[in-house]
Amino acid sequence: MHMAINSPVQPAAHFKVPMKVLLVEDSVLIRNALMEMLVDSEDLSIDGIASTQKTAIELLNEHHFDMILIDIELAEGNGFEVIRHTQKENYPYPAPVAVMLTNHAYPQYRSLAKNLGVKHFFDKSMDFDLAIETIETEAANFSQHKQADN
Repeated sequence: MHMAINSPVQPAAHFKVPMKVLLVEDSVLIRNALMEMLVDSEDLSIDGIASTQKTAIELLNEHHFDMILIDIELAEGNGFEVIRHTQKENYPYPAPVAVMLTNHAYPQYRSLAKNLGVKHFFDKSMDFDLAIETIETEAANFSQHKQADN
């Protein structure tokens, strides 16, 4: 077998780093629809699911998430309090990108979300497809950025 002495070393394959998503939604129907639409994305992985404020905060304290996909009205508590938690000084990780998907898209909620640094705010009944598209774009940008960092 002949081998060239000066053969270039092949670079290691680049692996995408998926965006870790925490899904906070109390409706099983919506949760399943979101997971079904996002399951094929190479750029993100749903690494946690919560239906209450308490569970979401516990998961956020235990694991690093890059994005939180969250509803306002939860089985117990609300999404705004979960987002506030990620902004506390003693929060152990960088705050995740917040995407709010709600049936309560009132102007005052949009305003509060904006003040809390929510990056994207969607009305479930009108913007569902746009929300999925936006989440996938965020994840693709994240994945490309992470790949460039390595």
